[in-house]
Amino acid sequence: MEIEIVENKKQSLYAYKNNELLFYSTGKFNWYKTIIKVYNYNDDLVLNLESKVIFINNSYKILFQNENLLNNILGITDSHLFFDKNKSLKKNYNDRLFSINWNYHYTSEETKIAEVTQNLWKSPRKISLNINDENLDFLDSIIIHILAVQTGNSDN
Repeated sequence: MEIEIVENKKQSLYAYKNNELLFYSTGKFNWYKTIIKVYNYNDDLVLNLESKVIFINNSYKILFQNENLLNNILGITDSHLFFDKNKSLKKNYNDRLFSINWNYHYTSEETKIAEVTQNLWKSPRKISLNINDENLDFLDSIIIHILAVQTGNSDN
């Protein structure tokens, strides 16, 4: 299954499956922190978090999560999504050290779950998420992670 994530001019991201909206994000930006909100297709707030840049890394603080619409997220980093001490998703880059390839994939317990390809050189920015049917339980969590860590991370 393929999910397309598109950025608008306000650096919000919109996730679509077959041209139907699944989730979208908004950001309120200032020089030291960003407040990111993720909504579902019904405009229900799913996740609200604060992002701060500390040196070259972002830190994320969950301000609100709608547990009726989302797995209980215990923590978010740029490269991880933690559900509990035994369950997490990890973002792994594909050959990033030797190229300008910023594509990556998600793993759970060393099993590849989904592949993400990005076109950073186009405006608007587009991200494609490909996930196999046997891993669809992770789909919403992966989309929410992408929206949470990518909202506002553009030079547009």
